[in-house]
Amino acid sequence: MTPSATELDETDIRILQLLQENCKMSIMEISKEVDKGISTVHARIKALESSGIIKKYTAILDSGKLSRQTLAFVLIRIRYYAPGQEGMLSQRDFCKDIAQHPLVQDVHVLSGEYDVLLKIRARDIDEINHFIVDFLRHKPAVDRTLTMFAMDSYLESTELRSLGWKEH
Repeated sequence: MTPSATELDETDIRILQLLQENCKMSIMEISKEVDKGISTVHARIKALESSGIIKKYTAILDSGKLSRQTLAFVLIRIRYYAPGQEGMLSQRDFCKDIAQHPLVQDVHVLSGEYDVLLKIRARDIDEINHFIVDFLRHKPAVDRTLTMFAMDSYLESTELRSLGWKEH
């Protein structure tokens, strides 16, 4: 049986926390931390993977050390009907297409005045300018953009830090 988020017990949550901290941690090390047998921990991890709760294992890279220190957020207002285009433009297709660009780290559909939020990492402002002017604004679905540059970052995480948190 594969667990759902509502069926996770404290051991599952602790395993997830440990893997988020260090996905290279061995099953033996995890079993010691959660005080369960190796085969039990292995089975739980496999169940978390097969249920899709664990989507993948990845390395978190230091963007500054890789010359990608410029961070921008781009808000996009979608034009659902574009001149010369038949029918309504698909917001989903637009997001899937934009997500393929190598500078794009995140794509989110929003409610409110803007429809899409992009997180962009680049070498410098010129590279982001090229992305917006020469790539993004040539998309028929793009009506308007608003770009904001991060001056400093205090928290960037892929971690779900609230797993063990309970509101009192």
